Amino acid sequence: MDHVIKKILPQILVTHQKYFRSLGGCYYLSSKTVLSNMALLLKSGDKEDCIPENNDPFRLLLDSNLIHKKSITKCHSLTLHNGSILPNMEHFSKNKSHYEEFIEWIDKPDFDIKSEKFKTLISGMLENLHLISGEHLVNIINRLCLNGEKTKQVECLVTKLDQKCCENSRKWDKSIYIAAAWSFFQLKSYSAFNLQKKMVMDLAGVVKQMSSQELIMYLVILKQFRRFPRKINKADIEIRLNEVLDNVSIEDLGLACLAFFECNEAVQNTELVGRLVERLLIDANSTDEKTVGSMLKLFRRSSTDSGNFAKQVLDIQPRLCDLVHRWNPKVLIQLIAVGSNILFFHHATIERVARKILTCLNEARLKDLERLAMAIAISCHQSPSGNSFWDGLEKELTTVERQNEIYQYPNAFISLVSYAIIANRYLEQLLRIALNPDFVEIAKNFSDQSSYNSTKRELLLVNCSLNIEMPGYDGPRLCTNDAQTFEKLYRKPIPSVEKGNNFTNHEAFLLLLLDTVRKILGEKNSASLVYLQPHFVTPDIVFKMDGHDEKNTVMSYANCKVQRFALIGGSRNMYSRFSDHPMGPLSMKIRQIETMGYRVIVIPWFEFLKRSKSDRLALISHRIRLKINDRKI
Repeated sequence: MDHVIKKILPQILVTHQKYFRSLGGCYYLSSKTVLSNMALLLKSGDKEDCIPENNDPFRLLLDSNLIHKKSITKCHSLTLHNGSILPNMEHFSKNKSHYEEFIEWIDKPDFDIKSEKFKTLISGMLENLHLISGEHLVNIINRLCLNGEKTKQVECLVTKLDQKCCENSRKWDKSIYIAAAWSFFQLKSYSAFNLQKKMVMDLAGVVKQMSSQELIMYLVILKQFRRFPRKINKADIEIRLNEVLDNVSIEDLGLACLAFFECNEAVQNTELVGRLVERLLIDANSTDEKTVGSMLKLFRRSSTDSGNFAKQVLDIQPRLCDLVHRWNPKVLIQLIAVGSNILFFHHATIERVARKILTCLNEARLKDLERLAMAIAISCHQSPSGNSFWDGLEKELTTVERQNEIYQYPNAFISLVSYAIIANRYLEQLLRIALNPDFVEIAKNFSDQSSYNSTKRELLLVNCSLNIEMPGYDGPRLCTNDAQTFEKLYRKPIPSVEKGNNFTNHEAFLLLLLDTVRKILGEKNSASLVYLQPHFVTPDIVFKMDGHDEKNTVMSYANCKVQRFALIGGSRNMYSRFSDHPMGPLSMKIRQIETMGYRVIVIPWFEFLKRSKSDRLALISHRIRLKINDRKI
């Protein structure tokens, strides 16, 4: 039986917190020994003077009748049941006054953080921090959060508080620990990170025991460190978030999603991603746009595998299309980009976003314009708004106000110019900036120091495309040395059966096509895999023909001029989801190879691989005959 006596003097809380228990604002002094009563219980039961058993992790059986029967003795003369004597409390009054005066002073409406009185109180607090309880340390920090003004004295106090909390944290349960770290997190103008870092590491193993609120606070604190430490089991966080999801507000879910995103982490649990998507689709109309943007960012990062993703992601653009008018450019770009990794483009959403962005081009960031350009180009979206976007883009990005941003983010600018070319839009003023020798040097240096490694390949694409489709362009070009260096940097070896069998899916597909074409053409005609242009990412099958005999499988006859053919293998990632229409890069490749004088035949993976060997021969033979006769295939 743990007997407690109510109405303990406040100074005990400041000095000897291990003698008391705090419950719903009421304080109890325990009759048990000090060592058995170091933890604080934070929840109060229905009865005023007792702690219910189900709320007490130590299973303390308190009898409220017994409490009332005991005489309420003055604390300074209390004799405990085990015979020990509680020390006289009078000498703690000075420590009490420092804490209480500090709180009373900072709570005043006319409180002046620069006053001499406040400086004196801070000095007193610093001298007696070792006597203050965990709850009161948290209370002090919370009061400081309410006053955003920063002084050297307050900064010194915050640093000492951070140090003191780190020392005391081993005595705290997770609720106090997280509350203290959260309070320091609110002091954003101070560099008090030690307790927060320590909390993140110390509580990594108890994530599954956190309440929904504690989990969100934990993730928000974790976010500022920009990574998940190795000690943290991300799967545990995902499991716990999935368990408490129904008890978390949509705004707090947005905070959790942003924590994952800014720590450069994807959610691997597709069930959790799917449930998060469902919550967003339900609440998107009523929540703020920051929450929407944060959740869309995580969905984009967590849907990179086109074969393994939460199927609910496919509902995002169709379901949120009607809300485009409510959101700012940053959110709209995340909405556009959320399906790009899984090759899904919702043209109605792209159209509405393009129309909205056209009304606020000067407000959109360069990297947001680049992402919209990517969606329009890759999806082959054609509309009046899409065409107006390219025209408006050139006008906007040639303004004086945009030049600093362009030079600050050369990778985004070059990507944007390359997307315009993929969409067959040669924006000459932007081309002159992108290929200016000084700008190229800046872009090369940026690429060498950045994780984004496609800038040089995109410069090569721009340069080679000009040679093919804009021979009259008289602006700057890549120097020969850069062009050759970039080509070697990205050029992969031609796949060959003789060199091994460790092929990618696309390489294996190309070798099957090549073998089929050679069987059709016979020994006299050769077909080979060739990179037709330095900027082409994959090789293509090329062959020559001097005609064909309709009656023979071998296509050759003497009364027809020689024709050059390029057969392109259209692999899975060259087509958008739910569509048999080539995406932008493949369309550009077809366009450019035809400009070079080849007759282009495209064999999609979904038409070829599902057929038998004999049917594959018939398919390609038929396509070649159609192309010879200049029929559209």
